[in-house]
Amino acid sequence: MAHENTTQPFEKGDVMVACTLLNNDDDDHAGDGRIFQYDSDLNLKGVLWTKNTTHLVNGLKFGPDGTLWAFDQHIHSVLNIDPKTGAETMVEGLAPRSFSNVNFMNDGSQLFGEHLDSDENLPGTHAKPINDSGAIGEGKIFKYDSSGTLVAEYAPENHGGMAGFLGVTCALLLPDDRTLLHMTETSNEVRRYDVVDGKQLSPLATYPEGREGFVFFLSTMPDGRLMLTRGDHIEFLHPETGVIEKEVPQEGFGWAVICGALDNIHAYSGNFFSGEIAKFNTETGEKVVSQNLGVPRSLAGVAQYAG
Repeated sequence: MAHENTTQPFEKGDVMVACTLLNNDDDDHAGDGRIFQYDSDLNLKGVLWTKNTTHLVNGLKFGPDGTLWAFDQHIHSVLNIDPKTGAETMVEGLAPRSFSNVNFMNDGSQLFGEHLDSDENLPGTHAKPINDSGAIGEGKIFKYDSSGTLVAEYAPENHGGMAGFLGVTCALLLPDDRTLLHMTETSNEVRRYDVVDGKQLSPLATYPEGREGFVFFLSTMPDGRLMLTRGDHIEFLHPETGVIEKEVPQEGFGWAVICGALDNIHAYSGNFFSGEIAKFNTETGEKVVSQNLGVPRSLAGVAQYAG
């Protein structure tokens, strides 16, 4: 079925939300890729239907030049979306891996995190293998220079998550341009890797094993404050010590992806279980406005355009 793209040229403050239309009875992660465009108060402006995805679209992030990056790790698809036209292009020349996140270094280098880490395929869905053995990922970090040449592969320590097959599902480069915070969703740690010396560092934060200790996603406010989603609340962590500086409660459980709003007061958070996107006041915890996209286990990316 053909879908009409209704996105408009991105304006400062627009919020982009990835929520794939899961419509494949034989694969619980498969469906028509979809990115919603909202204004800063979550009023719908348009919908972009992706052409080069078959499974969950996730990892939304704006690059330094304003290009929107998006990923489908199941089929090794990395997308660039032009903020003026909404035109979608595939990023060519990358290793055939399950990338789901990107970070940008000061010299123009790019760091990609490999979402999956398993010698076997997944229950209920199918991911593209990385080799003839049937392995679907190694949970590595890949570094490309500004010309797009692969210059390094790193093998960080991965937890595996509750299911045991996840790798670097989220990563965030600190302002020192060398310390990469990385994590596995539904694990209990925020880990650190030195991408200059190529070595694992001590964890930034460790929580109890099990649901009470789950970590989901890392992001920052525009002023640099570090946010960690914990399912039913947001934690602000000191980026060097991991000390919890503030907790912001959230209603219910399942809040995963998040991005800080340009006003440095609010944050946009997505609930993976319910399909709700909400704007929270990080001072009071108030849910200011929300929209439910109606597709459980699909909302997997949020980013705000800074102009």
